Amino acid sequence: MFSVSFWLSTYVRFRESYNFSSHDAEFGMVELMSYGETFTEYRNFQLSSKGYLEVLGTNRQIRTDINNINFLERKDREGTAQVRITKTVLDRNGTPDPQLAPVTWVATVTYDYKNPAKKAGDQWLNPRGFGVKAYTMTQEVGVSNGK
Repeated sequence: MFSVSFWLSTYVRFRESYNFSSHDAEFGMVELMSYGETFTEYRNFQLSSKGYLEVLGTNRQIRTDINNINFLERKDREGTAQVRITKTVLDRNGTPDPQLAPVTWVATVTYDYKNPAKKAGDQWLNPRGFGVKAYTMTQEVGVSNGK
């Protein structure tokens, strides 16, 4: 049985990472693992002029590292957690961009396991029915990220 930490870290990596070649797959997984309003917020951002495809194109990537997960509430297959991540901008070859320091963020995620498959095959990608009901990101201030 997969742990809640697995599903939270998987969702946050899909949502916050970027690579041009896997963008469509990541977008699809965020849709699959999100409830309607949560996905709409993500979709609107990604389709805007500030979205990763528009800003980073084919020349840059974002690597998302999970630092830790702190559970704020857990009961009956649902809860809220904070997922602390570090996002690093990379060039097309996977080398960190020396002009942009890594940035630490905290994602607050409210989730449950009541998100049924929407179409055939979805159950193979999200067999537990993990669903994100709410998602917010806050940049951490005063974190050196090893610099």
